[in-house]
Formats: sequence, C-alpha cells, structure tokens
Amino acid sequence: MSANVYTSLGNTTVYTDKLRISTGNTAVTYQVYAVALGSADPVGNLYSQAVNIPANSSRDVYSGAGNKVTVSGSNYTALELGTQSSAVYSVFAP
Repeated sequence: MSANVYTSLGNTTVYTDKLRISTGNTAVTYQVYAVALGSADPVGNLYSQAVNIPANSSRDVYSGAGNKVTVSGSNYTALELGTQSSAVYSVFAP
C-alpha cells in the first residue's frame, strides 16, 4: 500500500496510524474523530480543542487508522505514515 498525500482533509478517513502535517506560510489546526470500535458508539473527538500547528513547520501526529481527520486552514500537506495497526483498523472495513 502506498501512503496517501492530502492537501485537504475534512472529516476524511485515514488509513495509517500517523500523519505528517507540513504547513506553508499559514498555521493550521487539526482534530481526530475516533470512529466506533465494532458495535460500540463512536468515541468522538480525541482532543478537547483542535491542535495548532504553526506556519512553516512539520509535525507527526497520531491519527489512528480508520479514524476521521479534519485539518482547518490552507497551504498544507498531510502524508500518511506508519502502519494500519491501530485497534480501530482491526474492525474497520475500508
């Protein structure tokens, strides 16, 4: 499987446990929505507030395979990293 590269993420399912978010000349924020495990209810947002990534920087962040990620802002790329090893992936059918 090749890693996906995103320039827009809005409630988008990701397929690896980590993302490398690299910003351009503007800061962005991100949030991860944890999907349901098996027949359990969805967990909801992992963070109480969206996490900021400063302009002109790069950060490796946890996404969890099968979870949904939203990045707010512009001029960024997000590269899938790692494996499909999260607990979510074992019950997630892409």
